[in-house]
Amino acid sequence: MERRVLTRLFVLFIIEFVLKRGFFQSFIEPYIHTTNIYRQGGNSLIKIGNIIHLELNNPDEEKKRFKSKILDHDNGQVFIDYPVDQKTKKPSFFLEGTEVRVWFMGKDQAIYLFQTEVVGKYEKKFPMLVLKDPGKEEYIRIQRRQYVRVDTNIDVAVYSSINKFTPFTTVTADVSGGGMALVLPEDHSISSEDIITTWLALPYQSGEMNYLEVRARAIRIFKERGRIKGSFEFVDTGELDRQKIVRYCFERQLALKKKEKV
Repeated sequence: MERRVLTRLFVLFIIEFVLKRGFFQSFIEPYIHTTNIYRQGGNSLIKIGNIIHLELNNPDEEKKRFKSKILDHDNGQVFIDYPVDQKTKKPSFFLEGTEVRVWFMGKDQAIYLFQTEVVGKYEKKFPMLVLKDPGKEEYIRIQRRQYVRVDTNIDVAVYSSINKFTPFTTVTADVSGGGMALVLPEDHSISSEDIITTWLALPYQSGEMNYLEVRARAIRIFKERGRIKGSFEFVDTGELDRQKIVRYCFERQLALKKKEKV
């Protein structure tokens, strides 16, 4: 009996020592706060312990992306570990008021994107960065394995690898990570299932212009409001190029959402 009591005391001593020293805190903290979040009625979309991505909203500088972990969520605030610069792999600290674009995977396996700002830091056994949660109504939801489509006019050069038609330039009617709709000339000779090669000019909010060569398959040719359009699905697109297109769509959708509020 005495031995059992001593064993319990020893275990309690070790636990207290570990917590005081902060060992493994980043590992166990998500599990500690998971129960709190449900009790406090937090945002059910946010899953404690999940990865969260951040991008600085500074149009005068090169876009910087960071990765962190969600540690807690309470009273309209998201507590995260200090973000790590994805290029330098070094931890970074953001000043209060820093505007960032954030995205994370929710409990429903969809991607959620929103604009926010840093409201400060919080010390609780170890330092955390605090972000303002704008609320679920400000989130942009993107279904997993689906891509958000945005209405936008991107300059495109179109040509045929088998010389079926003379190359031409046009604009998109809409774009997504999976495909696009093009405005076609009256004398076009593109048919369903044709494979075309395109050059897309993607303008980012940072002022950077990205040019991508993308192959696409014609799905449907139709007429809408007096204009001939074609729906195309991207084929053989590398993940890196697809992510560049998705990034453009994210930025475009945020810009359109911002205009709606003005």
